[in-house]
Amino acid sequence: MTGPLLSVQGLTKHFPLKTGQVKAVDGVSFDVAAGETLALVGESGCGKSTTGRMLLRLTDPTAGSIAFDGEDFLGLGRAALRRRRREMQIVFQDPYASLSPRNRVEDIVAEPLDVHGLCESRAARRERVIELLRLVGLDAIHLRRHPFEFSGGQRQRIAIARALAPQPRLIVADEPVSALDVSVQAQVVNLMQDLQEKFGLAYVFISHDLAVVRHIAHRVAVMYLGRLVEIGTTETLFSAPHHPYTQALLSAAPVPDPERKRTRIVLAGDVPSPANVPSGCHFHPRCPVAQAICRESVPALRDVGGGHRAACHFGKPFPIPV
Repeated sequence: MTGPLLSVQGLTKHFPLKTGQVKAVDGVSFDVAAGETLALVGESGCGKSTTGRMLLRLTDPTAGSIAFDGEDFLGLGRAALRRRRREMQIVFQDPYASLSPRNRVEDIVAEPLDVHGLCESRAARRERVIELLRLVGLDAIHLRRHPFEFSGGQRQRIAIARALAPQPRLIVADEPVSALDVSVQAQVVNLMQDLQEKFGLAYVFISHDLAVVRHIAHRVAVMYLGRLVEIGTTETLFSAPHHPYTQALLSAAPVPDPERKRTRIVLAGDVPSPANVPSGCHFHPRCPVAQAICRESVPALRDVGGGHRAACHFGKPFPIPV
């Protein structure tokens, strides 16, 4: 395969209201290569999770296209979609809600194996589940237990084992560590990186935690009110962001060294409602450098060098202390 594993163009999701519509996602485009981690970041309500759900067709888009391994994913019928979904899995945010409390771990992890008919016998099924549990740091003694008998980190490991079961090539991880303690977050993130290296997995990693994103992502895409405002490699985006919103996000992130000073960018006002988005650039009501053109014209996501793209009429590099 020479092209990207996943290619998204103009992805849009509008939810109808009696008096208008909620523009949850508004023309998002990006690619993900095999074995790469692309992080989607932004404030709550910016459309990250809706985008992730559309990638797997858990939510149908209003417009746009999704190609997986060069194939039109949105044009697949039910049978073809089921076959393709073996290669695309999801890990949800809340391990307390994403695992059935009635089922034992063996049946939870084996569900994709049963759905896709991947095991010829009960013995092969159990052997495969034990193998998956060991991959995520659990053991055969956990087979007969229920989710309530595990900690939050262990539950998320079970969810990851379930996602690995059909041998996917892409996993959408929707805030997979945000419900966990900080020390456990590091363990789960390290596990995901080890699994990526072992199996060549690609991740779309959805998060609002910039410290986690910096550790795990190869590239970062920043969303604001349903649109991508900046996308680039983790190194360039964190060190020299071009969009004022990205600059504000990074300036608000905690600095590990208390002796190091960072200029905080405080944005005016609140995030507008996606049911009543501003004209032109969605960010202009809060932007410290906005001018008349920002209220009238939507800025294109243009290349600012080295594949780094930003959607700003006046964006320029802004050094952020590492």
